[in-house]
Amino acid sequence: MYKRLYEESIILIGPSGAGKSTTAEELCRRTNMQRLCLDRIANRARDTGFMKRFRNADEFNHYMISEVLKKAKDENLYGIVDFGAGHSVYDDVEIFARVRQLLKPFKNIVLLLPDKDTKKSLSIMEGRATGDTRENKKFIESSCNTELATMTVYGNNRQPSEIAEEILSKIKQRQEQQVER
Repeated sequence: MYKRLYEESIILIGPSGAGKSTTAEELCRRTNMQRLCLDRIANRARDTGFMKRFRNADEFNHYMISEVLKKAKDENLYGIVDFGAGHSVYDDVEIFARVRQLLKPFKNIVLLLPDKDTKKSLSIMEGRATGDTRENKKFIESSCNTELATMTVYGNNRQPSEIAEEILSKIKQRQEQQVER
């Protein structure tokens, strides 16, 4: 019933400054799919005080993801979703298990990192300074992102168009392999 949502949506996860937003824009341009930026939703929730209803960021992020996915199911939406850096990394193992279960049906969860080398990635992201990078080391070292991701893509100083091309190529390869089975 939700085949398009689960098979065609592309969810981008990774630390702050990894290139999620820029890559999401490029993927939207190439696929003509809509974009949903969880950071924008989270920022509005913080600005209006809605976030204060939750005990901690893990509870808030789980709630946001579950509500966004519920709306996508209810309205039969699919597209490019870029998570904020903290939306895919959890300290609370029980909440993370719930998030993992929510995302399990999705075929295209892409972990974006600037480089395979952690120190180099941290340096690159710090230089981009697109947001708060203080927790990036935690975000890279946490197993949460690698557990959620169905693929990892490294920027390696490439243009967003090249990164988007790699993602779309990997998705196409996966789909072709499924047809062959």
